Amino acid sequence: MEAVQDYPLLKDPEMKEILESFMIETKEILEKLDLDLMKLEKRPEDNELLNQVFRSFHTIKGTSGFFGLNKLTAVTHKCEDILNKLRKGEAKLNSGIMDSILLAYDKIRELLISIENNINEDVDIEEALENLTATLEALENNAEIKPKEESPKEKTKSKARKKSSKVTKAKENNEPEVVKEEQADSNDIVMIEEITDDDEEEADEEIKTGNDNSANKNEKNIIDKLKEIKQKDNTIRVDIERLDELLNIASELVLGRNRLAQVNSEFTLEHEGTKLARDLAEATRQIDLMMNELQLVVMKTRMVKIGKVFNRFPRVVRDLSKESKKNVRLELNGEETELDKTLIEEINDPLVHLIRNSIDHGIERPEDRKKAGKEPTGTITLSAVHEGNHIIITIEDDGKGIDPKIIKEKATKKGLISKEKAKELTTNDVYNLIFLPGFSTAEVVTNISGRGVGMDVVKTNVTKLRGFINIESKVGEGTKIIIKLPLTLAIIPGMIVKVDEQSMVIPLNSIIEVVRVHLDNINTISGREVIRMRDSVIPLIGVDELLNKVSSNKDKIWQYVVVVGIAEKRFGIKVDHLIGQKEIVIKSLGTYLGTIEGIAGSTILGDGTVIMILDIGELIHKLEK
Repeated sequence: MEAVQDYPLLKDPEMKEILESFMIETKEILEKLDLDLMKLEKRPEDNELLNQVFRSFHTIKGTSGFFGLNKLTAVTHKCEDILNKLRKGEAKLNSGIMDSILLAYDKIRELLISIENNINEDVDIEEALENLTATLEALENNAEIKPKEESPKEKTKSKARKKSSKVTKAKENNEPEVVKEEQADSNDIVMIEEITDDDEEEADEEIKTGNDNSANKNEKNIIDKLKEIKQKDNTIRVDIERLDELLNIASELVLGRNRLAQVNSEFTLEHEGTKLARDLAEATRQIDLMMNELQLVVMKTRMVKIGKVFNRFPRVVRDLSKESKKNVRLELNGEETELDKTLIEEINDPLVHLIRNSIDHGIERPEDRKKAGKEPTGTITLSAVHEGNHIIITIEDDGKGIDPKIIKEKATKKGLISKEKAKELTTNDVYNLIFLPGFSTAEVVTNISGRGVGMDVVKTNVTKLRGFINIESKVGEGTKIIIKLPLTLAIIPGMIVKVDEQSMVIPLNSIIEVVRVHLDNINTISGREVIRMRDSVIPLIGVDELLNKVSSNKDKIWQYVVVVGIAEKRFGIKVDHLIGQKEIVIKSLGTYLGTIEGIAGSTILGDGTVIMILDIGELIHKLEK
């Protein structure tokens, strides 16, 4: 029976700040190490990268040893020994060696969770240590190290590790965020590397000889260095709740600015040409300019590089490609693209589902790719780019593509649509059947996919973020899935319109164009009003009909139509007046009103009027019912 270990330094109140620093630094190292290990497997001859990976394990070993974290020290020390042999050229990295290192990496993450939440190392590391020891022995005997096949028992453990990994990510989402993450990397981590690398030989020798005085001196040096980091660091760590509070205040200031602009407009009409009117107009312009600057700065403090999410996927792709016995290469583009932290947290799960589907349904087996005249290794490209006030994320594979005929057959067979309805669908409509709950084209249910869940969750999550998702595909060539998200969820540009003297907001990101239509150009097909725009037919709907289920009986000669859309779907909203465009602050409807179908929230105009913001995604869904 394993003796229960006590951790006096972890429980010492005076060490709390240093422990928190250790936890944050180690998490940052592990986040980068995950990606570095995947790069190293592809570039085993890259000595600089190999040294970087070695230093990462060495850094964790050095600081964990100071805190008396024996298990964490043992695992990292074994990894360090293997990497040291690779550095000296005594062995060459292969898939089998990497499997052992990755198993150890997973254990390190588990240990870190246990240390953070339970102040102990209550994690079984026996399997990881056995693998590492066996790998070291094989390297010393020049024996071949093959990728390890998982036994049924180990597969169960693997599933448990995946579950643990999900818990890790969930817990990490609650930790304080770095305001400028790249600066934290360049300062904090490098500083700790200086501690461990400079004193490496001396510290190791002291441990071997048991020189207590020297060891104590080394511990003091580590503490001093950690404190020095805090003094020299030109960045600060801010709890995300404080940033939320700051954003809320900025949002209220936007409402105040709008109110001031309204007052200025009314005052100018009554006192045009007076000095007071000119002074008020000048003050209003200055406030407007400063408010725009403040809003931009506040939003930037919440921005996080999407690489924080993207860098998790090389490992995901490696594990899934081994599990599915397919050769898959992942390419990442646009990791520097930034978006709001809230979106970063929410977009991870949809991307996991899409990557899994690309591997399971898109990329063919090596033998099938050769028959099709393709390279045996398939490619998945994950990229992000800014486009105006949006970020575009694409997941593209060079697999077999999506056959619309198979999709229609599966959908009708499962009773998701009728055969008559299937005949009327366009190609884009057919692709969107993939997002229906319960839809799956898999013949066999696997650990990766095939249960008919996942893609509907993707669409639901993207829609909640006021985003769009679209699919492009060619049979035999591959599939591209495009996700369009707003950069932030708090302040959005919108168009204010009036319907039956009731003002409301249509989010500008949903508007394609606005047209003025003569009554004679409005036609009826199957009992629904439509207009013809260029080469397409756009169905019309009144907001009063959608929200109040009462159709307007007004017959106007001219009708304003706001054409909106999500993905490939388009329809026109009939409105009476166009008031103008404004930046609006989204406010929830509160617990009293709760959730109202078709309404995303509310906002306050400059004159104090509260108006509703339409949820275009829900309205389109409602229209299709």
